[in-house]
Amino acid sequence: MKIACLANMNNMMFVLCRYLRDSGFDTHLITLSDEPSHFTPASDTYSDEYLNYFSVLPYTKSTIYTEEAITEIKAALDGFDFYIGTDIAPALLALVGKKLDVFIPHGSDLYSFPFETTRPPKSNKVWWLREKQTLRKFQLTGIQHTSVILFPEEYNIRFPFKDKLNTGAKYYNTSGPMVYSPQYKGITENEAVKALPNFNLFSRLRAENELLIFSHSRHNGFHKDPSVVLYQKGNDILIKGFASFVKNRPSLTCQLILFEYGRNVEASKTLIESLGIKEYVSWMPIMPRNEIMFGLNISDIACGHFKTSWLTCGVVNETLASNKPLIHNRDDALYIEDYKTLYPLLNVKTADDVTTRLSDYMKNPEKYKKEAEEGSKWLLEHTVQYPLEIIKKTIKNKPAKSTDLPLTEQSNGLQLLKNHRREDKRLRITAKLKNYFR
Repeated sequence: MKIACLANMNNMMFVLCRYLRDSGFDTHLITLSDEPSHFTPASDTYSDEYLNYFSVLPYTKSTIYTEEAITEIKAALDGFDFYIGTDIAPALLALVGKKLDVFIPHGSDLYSFPFETTRPPKSNKVWWLREKQTLRKFQLTGIQHTSVILFPEEYNIRFPFKDKLNTGAKYYNTSGPMVYSPQYKGITENEAVKALPNFNLFSRLRAENELLIFSHSRHNGFHKDPSVVLYQKGNDILIKGFASFVKNRPSLTCQLILFEYGRNVEASKTLIESLGIKEYVSWMPIMPRNEIMFGLNISDIACGHFKTSWLTCGVVNETLASNKPLIHNRDDALYIEDYKTLYPLLNVKTADDVTTRLSDYMKNPEKYKKEAEEGSKWLLEHTVQYPLEIIKKTIKNKPAKSTDLPLTEQSNGLQLLKNHRREDKRLRITAKLKNYFR
């Protein structure tokens, strides 16, 4: 059985690929060339062993429609018996007439992208809309013919999508593994880590402070319209609570580590300045996960989100994998029906809660460190072992010779490509003429 893992948003497919290979499956990772640099295998490992099962298609989301591209993509995807993917993997396979067996969305690739019909404001490419619409139609077709979808149910509560997709896929209330935990055991003794660009900076912060609080969540929207509340991370809640905490402990050497990541970094910096705690905050540049995980592993407390309750997400899973106490907003009532137990955390909703919980930690740090070990066990059971069990069962039960889309869908795809190329050519010529006579 030869398995392809397609695309790598949030490094999800690279992580899954490694776990499947550990289980003895011949698994390969295939991506497009325009994926963000921090979502590449090199950014999520400390060796180059992955080069033995990794390849990059020399195309982007905007250049996959030519006959040459489709021929090369089809050749690269032929010869596999089973397909797993995230992001535009459903569209990529539908483009070459194949079906995705397991879809593990990162979010908007499932609940938003398949339904987009308008061009975002201020788009400066007249042909962009056509490319996006073609891709989203292939995405919807691919999802509709996917066998299994692994995606937390809490997303359908916030972004209703199931009824609109019209797919016969079997849904499971989980996601795929998001963190390859084995590589972080003994991370501080790993010689490869010492070559990382920010190793010395993290090490200095650790040596100079009694308490390191680590928050690598995006800075999004705490002063924005309530309509985007689901995208807000509540950074202001953390910052205000932390400010009260440090002002009550003037002798404590302490740093809150934040990242220059998100649309509202400057708003967070302005708030920090107004609260008079600039000396207690260290700003980090955007960096790959292999560096983030080192900083996280040498910190004392890690932070999740503070505005909206989420059970699992990237920052939460990375914290649990690192055996670190997590300070985070979680509404347990949303999850207790689906889970016998939930991972331990320092649960907060307000800035005052943050202050109180940080003080609680200082009174008994060993208690919270021990509880954090239970968090990593929960992560292994629910986000690694459970989804792997589902995937392995799906592999075992897959009917022979069932990788191709129905002929009617393949025919529809060819017509869609023909229309796309004709309209794309027209729009590009129109743009050139407008520029010429401008």
